[in-house]
Amino acid sequence: MSLLKVKELLPEQLLNSFTFSVVITDLTGKFVYVNPLFQQKFSHISTTLTNHHFADTVYAEDIKPCNEAARECIRNPEKPVSITVRKACEGDEFFWTHWEISAIKNEQGQVIGTMSVGHDVTTTELNNNKTTELLNSRAYVADAASSIYSDEEITRLALVAHNDNNAVVIADKAENIIWVNAGFTRILGYKSEEIKGKNLFFYLQQNGVDPKILKRIQYSLENKLAFTEQLQIKNNRDKAIWLEISCKPLFDDANVHIGFIANEDDITKRKHAEQEQQETLQRLSLATDSAQIGVWEVDILDGTTFWDEKMYDLYGFAKNTLFAPLKIFKKALHPEDKELMKKVLGGLAEGKKSIDSVVYRINMPNGNIRYIEAHAIVQKSAEGIPIRLIGTNRDITDDIAVQEKMKTQNKVLRDIAFIQSHEVRRPLANILGVIEVLNSSNSVQNKEIFDHLIQSANELDMQIRSIVKKTNNLDGIFSKG
Repeated sequence: MSLLKVKELLPEQLLNSFTFSVVITDLTGKFVYVNPLFQQKFSHISTTLTNHHFADTVYAEDIKPCNEAARECIRNPEKPVSITVRKACEGDEFFWTHWEISAIKNEQGQVIGTMSVGHDVTTTELNNNKTTELLNSRAYVADAASSIYSDEEITRLALVAHNDNNAVVIADKAENIIWVNAGFTRILGYKSEEIKGKNLFFYLQQNGVDPKILKRIQYSLENKLAFTEQLQIKNNRDKAIWLEISCKPLFDDANVHIGFIANEDDITKRKHAEQEQQETLQRLSLATDSAQIGVWEVDILDGTTFWDEKMYDLYGFAKNTLFAPLKIFKKALHPEDKELMKKVLGGLAEGKKSIDSVVYRINMPNGNIRYIEAHAIVQKSAEGIPIRLIGTNRDITDDIAVQEKMKTQNKVLRDIAFIQSHEVRRPLANILGVIEVLNSSNSVQNKEIFDHLIQSANELDMQIRSIVKKTNNLDGIFSKG
């Protein structure tokens, strides 16, 4: 189907709508056209959905009703079909959409495909589901705890129980499960009918959880104590997850124990983030330790300064010193570098620029002078206001000493090269002049010795010229350095 025909079928508002998704499929269910909104929603599948099947975008459990709706529309092309289904996001997530499906005919009146116009109804659908779940959970909670709580308290407890972000479990005093919410099924993968009557934490026993954790949980249950534990298990779908379990005993008005309620939060993403952060910090620590780099931070708003242990070491102080980092820095800064650092830090605080590299001197408590190389960045708020400085310090005193030594050695080499190329050649020039006079006067008796003297003088002249050439090259190297 050409784009021209699509434009004929649909008004401009729908083609470029930010509210309605529009898709056209052929009789096999492959997309022939999708509007920009639909493409954007499923860009994680492909940058172009054309020739993808509609089932690629539908939540697995809703593919069958989608097929049935499309067939019904094709069988009765004069009657549009309405359907509400879940559309698949990345991972296990989904959102609810409502669709109006119509048959498309060619010029001969034959059905050649379907056109669907839909919009997101996630909020409405979730509210409907939550209302149903709330009524169900209230009934279960009321049945399990009618002798303990007032109607108002039962309603509040039901509100907690029906929240499917967490798994909620209610057990009797024998630790047998009598009710779970939808969140339990979503997170742990067990349906309520599968686990009613089972032990409150039956799934921990079959997951190889640390015996120490199991022992703590059992002790708390036996002694009717509230507890919180974090542990890793595999759910019924064989997916590894982290749970934070908070369990409390239930008592009636006479303080008689009648059961337990447990709230189980899936903290897998948080744990992974903590692990990544810890690994990043370890790598950073290893890098800074091996490079002998100190890390510092300054809160621009209140002036609070943080130094890591290496920073104190660079400035000759123990980490537990009573002196504040800023006071140590100001006292240690070399008088001749104070104006330089005032300008640098002032520019950072104003957010003008970061420091690629600046070198300054500090006076150590023992009187020695150290050279410090600093780098820094400015962290800004969402409004672009500088709020924090983060930087590094590195002791480059040894590097400076090596550079100074090289400068001294270079000067010595210059002097030697000058002497070789100029001072030595002057007497040689005199010798060559005398040889020339003697050779012209024919006064030399031993010609063989005289020829040998001429040859040696010329060879020495060539060596000195070579030295002069190398000296000129050396001067060029020095001048570039």
